[in-house]
Amino acid sequence: MSFNLKTLGVALLFVTAPALRASPIERSEQDFLTISQMELKEVFSDPLGVEVYKDIQRKSSNAVEPTEPTDKIGNVIQVAKDLVALGEDVYNLVIKGKPANVTTYAPISVIPRVNGEAVDLLETENWEAPVKRSFEVNYQNPYGATVVSFRYSIIYSYLGSFNGKGAYLTSVQIIPEYVRTLFGFNFTATMKLGGIQNQGTRDNPIAGATILLEYTVSSLMVADNTVSSFFISGTGGFKRL
Repeated sequence: MSFNLKTLGVALLFVTAPALRASPIERSEQDFLTISQMELKEVFSDPLGVEVYKDIQRKSSNAVEPTEPTDKIGNVIQVAKDLVALGEDVYNLVIKGKPANVTTYAPISVIPRVNGEAVDLLETENWEAPVKRSFEVNYQNPYGATVVSFRYSIIYSYLGSFNGKGAYLTSVQIIPEYVRTLFGFNFTATMKLGGIQNQGTRDNPIAGATILLEYTVSSLMVADNTVSSFFISGTGGFKRL
């Protein structure tokens, strides 16, 4: 049988073809890019300034389709009978694993509505100093490694009054403190106003606001979407829903 260079080339191509094909992701790599658990903690500082963590939520994480945040933005974002919410309806906190520049966004204020118009914030008074509540959410893979860590703070001022009445809110916002992601993972977070309400009377309103924090962590193997809800009262009350 004759053996020439053409025959040799065909033989080499046949032998090396499997090696040229893209190899599938190994099972260990699949596990690394999977999320097994999400945990949410509130962060406090003790009298010595040492950080203390309080577990709030733990859940096993399943692969789900993420929901896309909207891009609705406006000055007057919600109106109740005697209240109006000013600020930004939706803004991005984290984009592709990096904190967004939130300084260009107006924080949310829930203030009186008189004759169909929002009162000037400069005409309100008796505001309490801003309150800060900090939280940290961590995602872990089946190996116990933290693949995404996101810390954020909710800031607000309360007890503002108008003409000696009411308890209103201003400077309601979520500030991303830091986000860390391992290679292969993406993370996004968005804040939006869920709703406003009057917890008092028409003559003496007490503003209430629900804010929503939506965050999504994703990789080649999984996409997990979570929404955390927080209620803030004009009298200073704060509750995670």
